[in-house]
Amino acid sequence: MKENKTDQITSKIELSLLAAELYQKKGRLSMRDLINSSEMSTAQIYELFPTKDALLAYAYPSMVFQYWAMIDEIDDFHRLVISEKLGNFIYTMLEMFSDHELFVKDTFTRLVACKGVKSDFADEVSAVYKDFLTRDGNLSITAGLVTRPLFYRWMTTQFIALVEFWIRDTSTSKERTIGLVDRASSLFEDVMYSELIDKGFDFSKYLYTTLNTTFKHKS
Repeated sequence: MKENKTDQITSKIELSLLAAELYQKKGRLSMRDLINSSEMSTAQIYELFPTKDALLAYAYPSMVFQYWAMIDEIDDFHRLVISEKLGNFIYTMLEMFSDHELFVKDTFTRLVACKGVKSDFADEVSAVYKDFLTRDGNLSITAGLVTRPLFYRWMTTQFIALVEFWIRDTSTSKERTIGLVDRASSLFEDVMYSELIDKGFDFSKYLYTTLNTTFKHKS
């Protein structure tokens, strides 16, 4: 049973990415073209995906699945600092999107962005961020406390917003997007690794305890 489920997921990934490629080439997806290219029957396709939108939408998490496979081949990937890991993920995804730019411009907003964090794509992006942060030994104590599911979801919404920005970026070679990614990744690392927040938290705790003790003695 498990093997069948694995095979089904593999088929969904391959079929959805093929659909994205055909869309990129022709500006639309013809089921006839998909059947001819995949050598699958209409019944087999609809067994995997109930609608054409479901098929196209699945191309996005499939690209994240490809990313997982890529970083598995990189030695000591998780020894990179968080800004390097974030930059690697974001630029790799944007490169994949660039290879399917027409497809992304036509479908991302409707099939992904409009759903917010309620999509397979959002789930996979959140999983990537969770993996990055939970395996990072450089996080400050306070940062470790806030890295919870809601935080990963918040990060995912920021990535979706970034893709929307990338789609609309008319600057040469997407320079504005690149500048935004570099600055955001660097700032994120500064915040997550900084002990300043930890010290501020400790000071606030000390101040509260000291003042509380002092006023109790006076009363």
